[in-house]
Order: sequence, then C-alpha cells, then structure tokens
Amino acid sequence: MEKTDAAQIVTLAIFIISYILIFSGKLERATAALLGLFIMLSFGYAFGFFTFEEIIQHVDWEVIILLFGMMTYVGLLAKTGFFKYVGLKVIKLAKGKPWRVLIYLSIITTFVSMAIDNVTTILLVIPFTIELAEMLEINPVPIILGETVLSNIGGVGTMIGDPPNIMIGLASNHSFNDFIMNLYIPVLVSLLLSIILLRIVNKNWIDKGSKNIAKMMKKNPEEYIINKNKMRYLLYVLAFMIIFFITESYTGISPSSIALAGGTIALLISIEDPKEAFKSVEWSSLVFFIALFSLVGGLYEVGIFTSFAHWLLSLSGSVLVVGLIILWISGILSSFVDNIPVTAALIPVIAILTNEYHSGLLWWALAMGVGMGGNLTPIGSSAGVISLSLSKAYGHGISNKDWLRSGTLMGFVSMIICSIFLFIIQ
Repeated sequence: MEKTDAAQIVTLAIFIISYILIFSGKLERATAALLGLFIMLSFGYAFGFFTFEEIIQHVDWEVIILLFGMMTYVGLLAKTGFFKYVGLKVIKLAKGKPWRVLIYLSIITTFVSMAIDNVTTILLVIPFTIELAEMLEINPVPIILGETVLSNIGGVGTMIGDPPNIMIGLASNHSFNDFIMNLYIPVLVSLLLSIILLRIVNKNWIDKGSKNIAKMMKKNPEEYIINKNKMRYLLYVLAFMIIFFITESYTGISPSSIALAGGTIALLISIEDPKEAFKSVEWSSLVFFIALFSLVGGLYEVGIFTSFAHWLLSLSGSVLVVGLIILWISGILSSFVDNIPVTAALIPVIAILTNEYHSGLLWWALAMGVGMGGNLTPIGSSAGVISLSLSKAYGHGISNKDWLRSGTLMGFVSMIICSIFLFIIQ
C-alpha cells in the first residue's frame, strides 16, 4: 500500500473514533455520526483536506429519498389496519408457533429481496412483524434479525437484489442469468445453514412459545381493518410500485423515484395532514445515513480507497488467492463502510485483474464479499440500519449483543461458504 500521508491518518482516525462512539451506545447513533462528521469537517477545513461541498456529494440521496418515500407510504398503510390483518393471517397459518412465524416471514423476505431492493422489503415487513409479535405477546427481535440477515443473503443471489450487484453487472457485462448461475448455489447453502443457526441461537425463545394462540386463532382478521376502501387503494399503489421496482432495468425509473411517487400518491389518497403522516418517518435514521455517507466520503476524498486499490493491484499469486483476499477484505470493509463506495472503488481494480487472469472469478468474489459482509455488523448494510432504527422506534430495540449472536455469526458462516465455493469454481 502507498505510504499514508497526514490527511489519511487524521481522517481515518476520526472515522474509527466515530464508529467506536456509534457502536458503544453511549451516544445515540445519529448524534455520534454527526459529532464525527463535525470533527472531520473541522479538520478538513483547517488543514485543507476537503470541504463540506466535497464530502456532501458522497451522500447517496437515492437511498435517502427511497427511505423517506417508503416510510411515508408504510406509515399511511399501517393506519388502515393492514399489518394487523396480515399478521393474524400469518398467525393462523403458522398455528401461532413462533418458530414457524420466524421461518415463514424470513423466507418470504429473502425471496422478495431477490427481486426488490432489500431496504424496501425490510421497510414493508418490519411494521407488520411488530404487529404480529405483539398479538402473540412474543419478542419480535429474533424474527426481525432473521428477516434482515436472510434478506441481505438473498439480495446477493440476483443482479437486481442489491445495488452493488447492479454496479458489478454493468461493469463486467454479466447478464441477469450469469448472476443466478454463479451465485445462487452459495446463496442457497448460506440460507439453509443460516436457518439452522437461527433455530439453535433462538432455542430458548422458541421453547417459551406464545401466550395468545387460542385467543388469536378465534379472531377474524377482518376485525383489524380500520378503513377497507383506503386500504384497497393503497394496496393498488403498492402493486404498481412493486411492478416498477422489478422492471427498473427496463423502465429506467429509479427506486427512489418510485418510492417518492408512492408516498406522495398515498398522501393524496389518505387525505392526511402531512404533519401527521410524516410522524412515521424515522428522521433520526435519515440523519444517521446522511452523516454516515459523509464520513465515508471523507475517506474517499483523502484517497484511502485509492491507496487500498493500489495495494490490491500489487498482490501476486493465483487467481484463487487474490479472489479470497478480495472476498474477505471487501466483506470486512463492507461491514463498517457502506458497500456501494467499496464496490465503486474496487470495480476498476477487478477489471484490470480480470484481464490479467482471464477469469471472471474475481467479480463473483467481490459480489459475495460486499453482499455477505453486510451481516457482520449492525451497521454493515442499509437494511440492518433500518431494522435497528425501526425496532427501537417500536419499543423492541436490537442490541449489539443480539446482532453478534445472530447476524455476525451467520455473516461469518456465509463468508466461509463463499470461500469454499471459490475453491470449487476456480
């Protein structure tokens, strides 16, 4: 790696301190991220590293607008009683057994995440999961963790399941079918082993069972519908949104535009006072994302990603060795830094290495690394951050310990599976 200069050392130190504050829980996450950003900007201005304008350009406004639109829509849909209605339907299907509920919801979330961005999927699923858990008087945290972790794994399986996959597909000229043929096997194996681990980790929670099974089984789901006509119209909006999400590669309409349009139409249908409608928007989460993107932008501006890329280019060895290095380093980086800039920084390097080795192995190593690595930490993926924020907002916060027991464990297992897969396909 190139010799690190003062700007890189200071910026990296501030970034690490910010993450320690975020993980420590001593400050609220948005506050910790903003404090880190303030300190980074102060040093940037004082020593000429970068300016506010340079850092803010790294904020992924597509993600921010997507979250805002979907949060607005989901909040309005919840007021119709839809989530309680569907929750009772699932309870009846699962006969009130917590393990069945966890598996049904996690698997549904996983396969939906293969077609729709997993952030959108999580935003739709979690409010309904909370309603269902409260009906059964069970802790929703294991279910939310299962949904989040498996959705991240599922997103790796297709070209449109995760933004990095879209970037990799366009850069490598690999088709939708290429992603399925090369990534579906490690994804499915990871899913199966993750389900087994979920069963083991949550044994005590499963054994406790639920308290309200008999009562819930007697209830009529229709009782929970507050406004049937409004619910029906909002579901029409959701159907059109999903169609546009799935056909994004053909229509060219971005997910953020679709989400914003859906939220706006939902406001018109609901005739809701915007002040009331926007109460369901997790503003602290949006602020956290903006600060986090900006902190990562600071690393980008001082050339840390470029230095790392040059170091990677200097490596020599077989394509398998380089592939394993890319898999694990991109995975570990993606557990602390948003996987989009990590992917963007590594794509030019992978393109050069691919020409040198005449093998597409490195593209699949990158896709698996940035995708599976998101499960290693609570803030390693956008879906994970949203899960933490929503669960806390609903009064069922996910602790770092909760994540370590499930997400981190399954993340490492998935990375090991992907490593074995690289040995097989080399």
